Amino acid sequence: MLTMSERRMVLKVFPPTEGLFNLQIFARPSSSQKPYMWVCSYQIECLESNSKDLLPRNPFPFWGLHPKAREFGIEGCNWEEALTLTSRGSLMLVLKTHRPLLATYEFVHQNLDDPLSRRCLVSQSEEEKLSCHVLCPFSGYYRLSVFIKGLSENEFKNTANFLIHCSGPINQNELFPSGLSTHCGTGISSHWRGLSNPSHISPIINTQKGQCNITFHTQPSFEVTATLEKDNMTNSLYPMDRYVLITHIANKVSVSVLLPESGIYRVSLYGRDGDSKEFIHVCDYVIRCFADPRWLPFPKVYSSWRRGCVLLQPRTGILQEKSWTRFRVKMPKAYSAHVVGHLRTDLKLGQNKVWEGDVYTGLAGATLKVAVKFSHDSPSMDVILSFDVEGTSSGSGDSSG
Repeated sequence: MLTMSERRMVLKVFPPTEGLFNLQIFARPSSSQKPYMWVCSYQIECLESNSKDLLPRNPFPFWGLHPKAREFGIEGCNWEEALTLTSRGSLMLVLKTHRPLLATYEFVHQNLDDPLSRRCLVSQSEEEKLSCHVLCPFSGYYRLSVFIKGLSENEFKNTANFLIHCSGPINQNELFPSGLSTHCGTGISSHWRGLSNPSHISPIINTQKGQCNITFHTQPSFEVTATLEKDNMTNSLYPMDRYVLITHIANKVSVSVLLPESGIYRVSLYGRDGDSKEFIHVCDYVIRCFADPRWLPFPKVYSSWRRGCVLLQPRTGILQEKSWTRFRVKMPKAYSAHVVGHLRTDLKLGQNKVWEGDVYTGLAGATLKVAVKFSHDSPSMDVILSFDVEGTSSGSGDSSG
């Protein structure tokens, strides 16, 4: 295990068995491209080997930080040694930077394949910091390699290679969800899109209640949407998009998330400017809940749900049959609003510009739709929300979001 700095090298040797070994060392000037020249040799007699696990293959000529890491933009690292030990199967790498950098990572273990390896890492790129949350699902040695580039550069450079020894692996059911991008949590990517004042800076959100609100301040013309995904869903009664509700108010966006069951989820945020037709990826969050949440979904949201619309009541999209439910919705520039089901109920504009009214749900199997006219001259109404009417409760009731 070779670790180098500008004026120092350290070589740690892990004999795989007892016996006699011959160690040869070769060197060359760092600026030279000529072949390495033999420098010296050592004979090592190993009376007792502690190396039960093989070291992972390292195709790069060093361990630890690159000798020129500072030139690449790296100021320092929270791992002072090239070898890091963990007995809990979880650790975090932090690299301080003196300019904005992007990073990718490679995580290697003899029992890890590529899909499983990607579920072991959550990376975050901030203006003055690169961080990577690491999970180890097996005992033994791992290699974590870091590749960085500047914002205007084309190629990633290998900047660090760390050796990790794990004596207490985590359960594979606790690995991160698949499909995560290199932009998790807040950082460079969200700043590019004009998102500021985040409610959650860390990319990992832990909740015991199975719900959370992720909020940002946005530019006036910027629109946000989100998706919620989980590997190996068991509760598939309702579509996953029903468990996310986006609310834009003035220069603030709120992403309300409910979890239908315990587990580890990926929330992906997307955004677009007013002139753009397509949403582009902004960042991902990991939401973990090991309690037993059973939230009912939000109502189905349609494309006419506009900036400034706020659902106050009811927050759950599943209503009980043969019951009266209070509806309260803010809808800027609405001319009239109605709830349409077996009967049509007109909502009245009350205080604080809230459309409200009491609605009878009717029989199970019905659908209640909130329909709005946004102008007096409009020939038809736009449906913005729909609610399902069921006979028995299957969750924890009205979602507070």
